[in-house]
Amino acid sequence: MDENQKYKVLVSSKARDMLFEHATFLAQASMNAAFELFDQFEERVASLELMPERCPLYENPYIHNRMYRKLALNNYLLILFQVRGYIVNIELVVDARAENQNLANHASS
Repeated sequence: MDENQKYKVLVSSKARDMLFEHATFLAQASMNAAFELFDQFEERVASLELMPERCPLYENPYIHNRMYRKLALNNYLLILFQVRGYIVNIELVVDARAENQNLANHASS
């Protein structure tokens, strides 16, 4: 890869919806925490423009082909994404504490 080449990062509508759900839950306790979550998300997403392969593969028994990579958003949320060429597709934002249940629910929708 050319070291000046940046990846294009795309966020799916499902990932945006999931992020909004988490922020809405946080806002019940603290609006500041909800806004901070959005700020953290933007920061992490921007970091994927350079070297998204630095993030480890996502290991999960429900995903057999090891197609996702993960990036921690905060202490309990993970950003799950795929890299195809110079495109990073952010597909899910899951609660790592209950990730298997979340993936089973969202994969079927």
